[in-house]
Amino acid sequence: MAGSKLKNRHSVRGSTILEVIISMIIIIVVFGIAMMIFTNVNRLSLSAKKLKAQALLQHTLLQAEQAKDHTDQTITVDDMTIKQEITPFENEPGLSVITLTAFDPDHEQVARLKKVIINHEE
Repeated sequence: MAGSKLKNRHSVRGSTILEVIISMIIIIVVFGIAMMIFTNVNRLSLSAKKLKAQALLQHTLLQAEQAKDHTDQTITVDDMTIKQEITPFENEPGLSVITLTAFDPDHEQVARLKKVIINHEE
């Protein structure tokens, strides 16, 4: 008699295994798309390191434009290494192309700047 008192009057409807698998697949696809978007945003965002490198390259470019001696060199500022390359500009004797590249301590390229400058040599 005790068992008859515990009987439920309402039956609980459960999900079939197919419904559970389909809902799991939908959740996995949505999560995968969200992770791809998050990774792309993180990769393309401007970090403090990139902003610092850009500022250092701009400062080094100003110094190189004012200098009369245009030679290839490597400059170390804080933890950044800046490589300066000077090449002639398309058969123009009065112009040069300066390429500045900033590298982090792991020797990975952080930023790059390229500009045509006027030679001060006479």
